[in-house]
Amino acid sequence: MHIPGKQRILVAPLDWGLGHATRCAVLIDRWVKEGHEVILASNGRSAAWLQQRYPKLEMLTDIPDYAVTYPSSGSMVFHFAKQLPRLIRTVHDEQRWLQRIVSDLRIDSVYSDNRYGLYHERVPCILITHQLYVRVPWWAKPAVYGLLNSYFKRFHSIWVPDNQEEDTLSGALSHGGIWDNGVQYIGPLSRLALGLAESENNLDLGFARPPRIVALLSGPEPSRTEFEHQLRRLLIDTDYSALLILGKPDKPFHEVDGNLSIINHLPDDQLATVLMEADLIICRSGYSTIMDLEPLNARALLVPTPGQTEQEYLAEYHAKRGKHNYMSQSRLTKDTLLSLVQHPLP
Repeated sequence: MHIPGKQRILVAPLDWGLGHATRCAVLIDRWVKEGHEVILASNGRSAAWLQQRYPKLEMLTDIPDYAVTYPSSGSMVFHFAKQLPRLIRTVHDEQRWLQRIVSDLRIDSVYSDNRYGLYHERVPCILITHQLYVRVPWWAKPAVYGLLNSYFKRFHSIWVPDNQEEDTLSGALSHGGIWDNGVQYIGPLSRLALGLAESENNLDLGFARPPRIVALLSGPEPSRTEFEHQLRRLLIDTDYSALLILGKPDKPFHEVDGNLSIINHLPDDQLATVLMEADLIICRSGYSTIMDLEPLNARALLVPTPGQTEQEYLAEYHAKRGKHNYMSQSRLTKDTLLSLVQHPLP
């Protein structure tokens, strides 16, 4: 991941929850330290998080927005099938956008986190992804894999943020297919690995009582807000001190409702602290979240977004490995939370 010589590097994570942006922070920190000029490009909350973390770096927010949504109900597969023509148009718009940006800003290399249109003939373009083998029904694989493979081939290299063989975090999402020998496995990327070292300074987070339950929200709408409403009710009903982190770095926000504190966002060191001290962590089973839990040696109750096949696979995969617990959102109840707080995961 070391880049020789001084370069102008474009880093562009997908705005699909904060995970694509947060994991890129590990690379951005390294390249800034090496003296490279890093230019960022993203949309929405990912752009807001990156601007908050890197106020001195140039941020391009005119990059085409995928504007991905999850269905409130029904089939995730058919929901994405309906969005597919628009998503393909966005990839083409991205391609035209990159041609202009490379020329106007004299970009030397491009690092795209799951943005499939950011390839260029004259400058090295690296795709960062943990999903080489998307979880789709068997009948959809020829079309979906064929489309993705056509994009993969246009990049100079593919980086997978995982281990290549032992102790893999992504499992079959990035192992066991035709791309295994054609990609570079760069190891897991977690911004909280640095936050863990900084959290040893006995931070005072300002809570009246240390939260015994910490819940993290992430992902596209409307699923994120629906999960927020469910967790608000359940956490208040438990009577345990609880913290709900909304995953909205756009502006400061802190609300207290009885035993429940609700905030938009926490810096890395504070987030590492509350996660390590909690009796129970509740979160989606997004891959970046799982990478962040790993260096903390923190076990969580993984609640995948309903119908999101990647998260359902990761939750089941890590539950079978004995790393985390897994529960569907529909089965999440007050009694479940009380039981898990009183009998923490080993």
